[in-house]
Amino acid sequence: MPNQIQFLHLGLGAFHRAHQAVFIKQNIASVSMRKSDVADSLRAQGNKYEVIARDGSGETTTLIESIKESLFYPRDLARIFEIATSPDLQAITLTVTEKAYKNDGEDGVPARLAELLQARFKTGASGIAIISCDNVPSNSQFLRGLILEVISAKGDRELLQWVSSEIRFPNSMIDRIVPAMTSAAITTEPFNQWVIENDPIESLFVGTGVEFVPDVKPYELAKIRLFNGVHSTLAYIGEVEGIEFVANAITHPVIAAFIKALQESEMVPSITQTGGIDLNAYAATIRKRISNPTLRHRAHQIAMDGSQKMQQRIFDGANDLAKLGRPAPLHVAAVAIWVHFLATNTDIDDPLAHKLTPLAQSSDPLEAVTKTLSLAEFTRKLDPKYFEQVAEDLKLIRSSSVLELISNRIAKS
Repeated sequence: MPNQIQFLHLGLGAFHRAHQAVFIKQNIASVSMRKSDVADSLRAQGNKYEVIARDGSGETTTLIESIKESLFYPRDLARIFEIATSPDLQAITLTVTEKAYKNDGEDGVPARLAELLQARFKTGASGIAIISCDNVPSNSQFLRGLILEVISAKGDRELLQWVSSEIRFPNSMIDRIVPAMTSAAITTEPFNQWVIENDPIESLFVGTGVEFVPDVKPYELAKIRLFNGVHSTLAYIGEVEGIEFVANAITHPVIAAFIKALQESEMVPSITQTGGIDLNAYAATIRKRISNPTLRHRAHQIAMDGSQKMQQRIFDGANDLAKLGRPAPLHVAAVAIWVHFLATNTDIDDPLAHKLTPLAQSSDPLEAVTKTLSLAEFTRKLDPKYFEQVAEDLKLIRSSSVLELISNRIAKS
C-alpha cells in the first residue's frame, strides 16, 4: 500500500535533503525534476541517508527518514498525480533554483504545478499550501502569479477562481550552507533556518524549529543580500583569482575587509525595514559561517547561474541605495568582478552564458558593461547611472587585478 504523503517536494537536490527533509517530520515524496539518478540512488538505499553537520568544533550525524518516496518527473507522473490529488497532501514545497521561476512552456515548473492543481481541483480535494524555498523575492507569491498566468492563458476560469481562493502561497526564507555532494552522506553546517509567513501549515511544524512570522520580507532581504550577495561576490572573486573554496576567499585579509565593508557600509543600509533583525550582528554571523573550513564549498558551485542570481542579490541593493541617495561603490565593484568573470572564465554554467560572454568580452569597458547589463532577459536591471562606474572598475581589473580593485575600494570606503 502506498505511503500516506503529507508533503510533495519538487527538487530532489542535496539542499532539500539537508534542509526541508530535516525539519519536516511527516512523510515526504520528493521529486527529481531533471535527472533520474538521484531519485534512483536514494530509492536504492531505502530513502534513508545521513546528514553530517560539521564545523571547527566537531560534527553530528543525523539519520533522515522523512522521505518515503523518491520520484522522477515525468517518469513517475502517475504516482505524482496520485499524491497531488490525495486528501492526505498538505503542502507542495519547492527547491528548483532561481532560473525555474519563469513561464517557459509546458515543461516549466509553473506549468507543471498548474497541471497538478488542475488534477486536484477535479477531484474536489481541499486546498493546500505551496511553499517556495528558493532565493527569489516574495518567492511563493511570485510563483503564485506565474501559476495564475498559466491558468489564465488556458481560459479555465473555474480553476483560476479555485486556485485564487483555496491554494495558499506563504512566502518563506531558507538558510543552510550545503555544498555539492562528494560522497553518499550530505555534509553541511550546524546552522539551519526556515522562516514561513503565518499559515495553517504551522500546526504540522510544532516543535521543529521552523519560525512562523507575519512578514518574511525582512528575513528574505537580509538573507538574499547579506548572505547570498556575499556568497556570489566571493564566488566570482574566487573564480577570477583561482581560490577554489569560499572559506579560503573570505579569510584572505584583503577580501575579508572588502566583504565586511560591503555588508556594513552598503548592504545593511540598503535594508530599511529590518523587522527587528540586528543586521550587523547577522552579517558577522554570515561571515563566520562562510569561513567554516570543513564545508569545502567551491566557488565554482556558487558562481553558477549568475545571470539569475545577481539581479536580486546585488542589483536590487545597489538600486535601493541609489533611491536613498547613498553611494554604492562596493556593489559596483562586485558587478565589475562578475562582468570580468563572464569575459574570462572558460567554464561558465549559466543559461545566458552564450549571450553574456561575447558582450562582456568587448575591448571597450563601457561597451562591455552597457551591453552586458542591458540584456533584455534581465527582469531586474541595474540602474544605468552605475554603468560608467562599473566600467571604470572593469578597466582597473583588466589593467591590474581584482585584488587591486578591492584594495582601492576598501581604502576609499
